[in-house]
Amino acid sequence: MAQLKLKLHLLAFGVLILFAAVNARASVSPDDATGSVKSIIDQSIVVFKEGNISPTEREQKLRAIAESHFDFAEMARSAIGYHWKTLTPSQQSEFVPLFTAFIEDAYLSRIESYSVQKINEQIQTSMIQFTRETNDGPDYAEVFSTVVLQDQKDPIPVNYLMRRDGAEWKIYDITIDSISVIANYRNQFNRVLNNDGYDKLVSIIRQKTAGLQQATQ
Repeated sequence: MAQLKLKLHLLAFGVLILFAAVNARASVSPDDATGSVKSIIDQSIVVFKEGNISPTEREQKLRAIAESHFDFAEMARSAIGYHWKTLTPSQQSEFVPLFTAFIEDAYLSRIESYSVQKINEQIQTSMIQFTRETNDGPDYAEVFSTVVLQDQKDPIPVNYLMRRDGAEWKIYDITIDSISVIANYRNQFNRVLNNDGYDKLVSIIRQKTAGLQQATQ
């Protein structure tokens, strides 16, 4: 079970990305929400298949892909939930880059626990299939997919919640087996905000981010 959770977390962020055999039921435009998700996967697979780059270079490239395709501002607001409106403009401006760094480091640290060889093995033995896309108005969409892992009997549903940002679609949440990644953080953050306030939450996130950065150095 622990290994499955690790794989799901790896799947969930930035390296959703680890699964190469992408089979959509219909062709999609890169401008579609589904096309955007496929683009992230394709770009990230290329990074993992590069054999002559350092871990630092690989991390920088993965961060760049994530920052181009994830709506971190929307994710930060959603992770705070109803408390967002109680924050001052200064606190809101502070929290978005803080949350972004924390999320990136949290998932990159999980990736670091896997060797590049192990990740490439996962790429070769796993499959993601896009099944459909739904739209909620012109600016919001949900991309539905299933992921087959070699050592798991049943496909795992993984869906991407997307928001249009200008001409691009960006991910603002991922659900894995109907569990929202951002809602998980929101539950944790709300407990801290309700009991100890914003400054305590910021302190905890800074400490966790510092620990993650030390672990990957």
